[in-house]
Amino acid sequence: MRYLDNERPYKKLNGMNRKIIISFLAAGLLALSACRKNTDVFVPDPGQLNGPDTAWQVTITAGMPVSDLKNSLLFTPYFDSIEVNSNIATINTPFGVQVNFPPNSCVSAAGIPIAGKVQVELMVLKKKGDMIRMNRPTTSFDSLLVTAGELFIRLKKEGAPVSLAPNAKINIRYSDLPTNQAMKLFFGDETNAQLFTWLPNQDLSNNFVTPGTQVYEIYTNHLRWINIAYGFNTSSSATVHVAADLAPYFTNANTVAFTVFKDLRSVAGMRGDYIAKKFISSTLPVGKAITVVVISKQAGDYYLGYESAVTITPTSGTINQVVPVRPVKRSLPEIIAFLSTL
Repeated sequence: MRYLDNERPYKKLNGMNRKIIISFLAAGLLALSACRKNTDVFVPDPGQLNGPDTAWQVTITAGMPVSDLKNSLLFTPYFDSIEVNSNIATINTPFGVQVNFPPNSCVSAAGIPIAGKVQVELMVLKKKGDMIRMNRPTTSFDSLLVTAGELFIRLKKEGAPVSLAPNAKINIRYSDLPTNQAMKLFFGDETNAQLFTWLPNQDLSNNFVTPGTQVYEIYTNHLRWINIAYGFNTSSSATVHVAADLAPYFTNANTVAFTVFKDLRSVAGMRGDYIAKKFISSTLPVGKAITVVVISKQAGDYYLGYESAVTITPTSGTINQVVPVRPVKRSLPEIIAFLSTL
């Protein structure tokens, strides 16, 4: 068979095109496979020299990813100021908290009376997601608290810390529905940054809360962290510790975990147990709907995992209820948006 001069080059060129197309398709499939690994689940590249860090730490330092993670979740307080003089000074916030300062209420760190403008930083945490963001779970040592709100008040003058004067008590009013007559005051113990807890108020004459029909009225001589809460009684019922079952590269050096109650305004922190290499909650009541929330930061990426469960009496020979959680890659704004739904 004879070919026209313009046919033979066409056939030859067509075969080359097929080879080129097949090569491009193969390269594209490999690229898609590589991209897929980085979308959600943490999967290290095969053959990499340094795998994911699975080492748990005895001491958590500021240079570890978990410290950066906690800082990235924090939100900014509300800022205002008062004039300290012989009159009562009042702050009314846009979120319904009123704080009244008595006359001549402030002194310097050295105890010297202060007059003039004093800056006020204020936060109120009512949402459980906000308590996670600020790392302020509602537990007093190993006991669960039910909170009506966590407050933070700090005073400064020209950047220097300011204290309340001796015998000065501030008055705080804020609305919350429904109110509960069982509420008491707890104060934040910040002596150990890794083991924050709430201490029950022992000075009932100077620190107390009065529940109204729609508001709580508080008198206190304390600044910084204040909690209006009551202890959930677990002495007459079965209890359990919840443990998160995670992949080995989610460690106390890069991860935080919390147990969030669905029908209580309660959040239990889950301690990173260095020996067990697990995140384990404080003592919790059984028969309660919960969500175990895990947040991690690894190699510049954020991960979020959450799993619903109901607390149950542990089986014979165990003290923990294990809840599997599989965190996936999420952006920081996505994680914050999820926390706002809790």
